[in-house]
Amino acid sequence: MVTIFAAGVGPHNLEIDDAAGFMAPIVTSTFRGPRHDVDVQGAGLIAGVLYHVRLDGAAAGDMRIPVDVIARPEVNCLMLRRSWETLGRTMTGVGFSGIRWDTASAGWIPIPHTYFIGQMLYSAEFYLRPALGAARDCNDLQTMDEIAKYYVTMLQQTETVAALLSRPNVTAETKERLALVDRTSRTFVAPFDSQVGEGELYNAQWLHPAALLVRLVTLLPESDRTPAMNVFATEYGPFIIKEHLERYFVQQHMPSLGARPRVGRIAQWELAMQGLRGRDPWDSAMSDIDLWLLSSAAEMLGAHANDPRLVPLTAQQVSMLNLAISTGVRLFQSRRTYYPDTRDFLHSRVGSASYFNGDDVGHPDLAYSGVTSEALPTPDKRAVKQDASWDIGHAYRIPLFLRALYENRKATGSRFPEFKDLQLVVNQYLYRVFNGDFTHPLFHNYFDGGDGWLRVGFNGPGYGNPPSLYCDMHDERRLCLTPGNIVGWGELAFVNPDLAKLERSLIAMAFDESPATHAFRDRYYFYNAPYHLTSIDGALVYGNDLYFVIAEDASMIAPAQ
Repeated sequence: MVTIFAAGVGPHNLEIDDAAGFMAPIVTSTFRGPRHDVDVQGAGLIAGVLYHVRLDGAAAGDMRIPVDVIARPEVNCLMLRRSWETLGRTMTGVGFSGIRWDTASAGWIPIPHTYFIGQMLYSAEFYLRPALGAARDCNDLQTMDEIAKYYVTMLQQTETVAALLSRPNVTAETKERLALVDRTSRTFVAPFDSQVGEGELYNAQWLHPAALLVRLVTLLPESDRTPAMNVFATEYGPFIIKEHLERYFVQQHMPSLGARPRVGRIAQWELAMQGLRGRDPWDSAMSDIDLWLLSSAAEMLGAHANDPRLVPLTAQQVSMLNLAISTGVRLFQSRRTYYPDTRDFLHSRVGSASYFNGDDVGHPDLAYSGVTSEALPTPDKRAVKQDASWDIGHAYRIPLFLRALYENRKATGSRFPEFKDLQLVVNQYLYRVFNGDFTHPLFHNYFDGGDGWLRVGFNGPGYGNPPSLYCDMHDERRLCLTPGNIVGWGELAFVNPDLAKLERSLIAMAFDESPATHAFRDRYYFYNAPYHLTSIDGALVYGNDLYFVIAEDASMIAPAQ
């Protein structure tokens, strides 16, 4: 509970919102007497988030529901900012986007190149989303401003659908899917072997941090919004809604289900819930693309509710987004597997929920999901775990999707997820996927709790992702599912103290210099850099995976730091 105290008998009018403008408060209530209790979980409030509280129309005050603090000198907002400046900017810009940060002009400059960036954009999300989370929790308006400028600059590298479809070597899939969409919509060209096309997944994953940033801008008082933030929000509102979400949800043609005519994504979800199937087993399954698009839809509805002048939407667009969310949520809920016997670390029965069990078992990536041996399985050892869920590397989309919907319930018209829904999915991660060792944490390969092989032969003979204990980030043939197994879950750390403890343990592990821990994290957590402090251009910053974790947990940084 959060208790609000008031002078006088009342009646008193209470408003609580995450946006400074109070256009669509999360909590509105009237009470009498000197105090009023607000049910945090029932109201959908999140520990660590900055909220504004207004009583009887007076000037608003600020409120944060307390969180556990990470009281380590190496963990602070200054280091997060420095890590973005050296690591985040370079990986996002030069590494994945064909642009670079120019310090002299304090802006982004395209790098002359002849390659197509559409596929690489997928990986920029790894850096952009955590950077935005850290910027929000650390009140780092400078990083938000830089990322706003990044997205505006990236519009220079788009191509219209009409131009893409006129290319002589465009893929058949792109032609079929985009046959009836708005030809003026802008997209990015992606390479597919000797052909080109649109990477729907690449676009959807890259756009989610943009949609998040649009909403974060609307949370700020107008006086704190920079010119670049306003330009970004103005340009990306239509770019995300009309040129992408409307196109992906309604206009484009998805694979046929049940020999029916090809339809848009929302209509296809309805067919999938009727039990209709397509040519491939996964045609009717929910995908990571779906979760990214629904998350972005929730963020844009939230942004519009917070500031409809900065992010204007037509009634038809609001209706379309609401329909997408209501339909997508029903499909998501239909893919739940409930485990009533799941027990926590105290052996109390708490229950848990996995999603998408068995949906993709026909996919070649899961052909050896039932094999738990250390040795790479041979074809005669092929065994599929029939209730296998998503691999844990892809499953980080689940907490991000749930956080986006939970934080924007005031705008989506959906009560899903309730706090209990968050608890069950966190329980699955903690008590069925995590190995329970807070000193040397590992995570099973599949979200249902299975720990079999993944993607055997995916990168040629001899390649595969082994069961978690047998992987090695220094062996290109036996890589771990890092960083996907640890990113994203910090967004739900407010749900369960055990998850908050795990997040703190992941950070503490990075600074434990005992030989055993050093060897452990080097084997399982190395991701292009040590899971530790690393030097880049003479600056000491967080290594890749460590940056992702600390940025997502920035709400737990001690205030004095």
